[in-house]
Amino acid sequence: MHVASSRPLRKSRLGATLCLTMLAGLVPIAPGQAAEPYVLGVSDQLTIKVVQWKAADSTFEEWTALGGDYVIGADGRVNFPMIGPQEGAGMTSADLAAELGAALQQTLGLATTPTVSVEIAEYGPIYVSGDVATPGEYPFAPNLSVVKALALAGGERRSAEAAARPDREMLTTTGTLDVLEDEYHRLQVRLARLDAELAGQTQIAVPPALEGHPDLENLLAAERAILETQDRQVAAQSSSLSDQVDLLTAQIEAFEQKAASTQTQLATAREQLEKVTALSDDGLAVASRVASTQTNVADLEARLLDTQTAILQAQQDIAKANREQAHLTDQRLADLSLERQTVNGQISALALKIATQRGLVQEAALYSGAATPGNTAPQYSYTIMRDGQEIEADLTTPVMAGDVVVARLQFVTEEGTIQ
Repeated sequence: MHVASSRPLRKSRLGATLCLTMLAGLVPIAPGQAAEPYVLGVSDQLTIKVVQWKAADSTFEEWTALGGDYVIGADGRVNFPMIGPQEGAGMTSADLAAELGAALQQTLGLATTPTVSVEIAEYGPIYVSGDVATPGEYPFAPNLSVVKALALAGGERRSAEAAARPDREMLTTTGTLDVLEDEYHRLQVRLARLDAELAGQTQIAVPPALEGHPDLENLLAAERAILETQDRQVAAQSSSLSDQVDLLTAQIEAFEQKAASTQTQLATAREQLEKVTALSDDGLAVASRVASTQTNVADLEARLLDTQTAILQAQQDIAKANREQAHLTDQRLADLSLERQTVNGQISALALKIATQRGLVQEAALYSGAATPGNTAPQYSYTIMRDGQEIEADLTTPVMAGDVVVARLQFVTEEGTIQ
């Protein structure tokens, strides 16, 4: 098999280099000083040289046809002439050199193993993403750590506009947060007032979340005034209906007495009519007297009918007033339940807005360098994506070529962590 043309090398120079390399491998390294060998990865660019010792001429022969620049492909292999693809990712450069030398000896049927050197010409890139100034692709370098990778990406993200106007940014965000929290507290007290009304109580229970609130008394005073006004209004409407029922009841009693008196008069008038009619039949009474008595009986019957009708009308009015009083109570309970449901929805919506606004306040505080208000604290967390796995990291965690470094800004509160 034909081998590429060779180029003699000076024995003294190359031999001295090889001797120094072998001696360096034999020199013991003190414990704690040994550095972890770099493991090759995808996209690493390699410079490979192949030489062979020619004893007959006492020279080294470089195989330039095989030497050159190579790249570890996405499959982790190096496509090397004569022997084909060879596994490279996950190996050290020394291991790969030994593998290539052994493969060349076997493939070409050489008596001795050729010397292969593998040098890293350019490392594969790393990627920095998340809350950094300039996320993107950056070149790898030995001893790279998370903090150095962040430095390549311009550091953790900061808002130039917020940094230029910290006071305005903080005033805007904290002011909005204060308004939302004030409305949230007012709704909490309103909900407590509605619960008291539904339970028929005259006192408002203090919500546990507002215990010790500096403005609690003012919040309670406003809702107590509403509660007292509502109670007076309901009491006035109920009292008006009760008074109406009492008046109608008294009218019924008067009508019943009037009806009893009319019935007595009517009974007497009917007796007189019977007597007068009998006398008229016997010719002892004139017809005009009979007609007058009949008229009196008819008038009494009409008056009794009117009185009975008035009694029925008053009874109907009493029934209507009772229905209105019952409806007043039911309607009030329905209105309170609907209002309570609405307030609950408003509280839930405000809770979400407050959580979001707190995040904005913390972001403004962090990015502008202003003091962080409240009981929250911003912090960064770091992870490394390597070979499809997510690895928790800190600023000192080593980074390998091909890694994706992700920085995330988080806000830690008493309720938990907000991304």
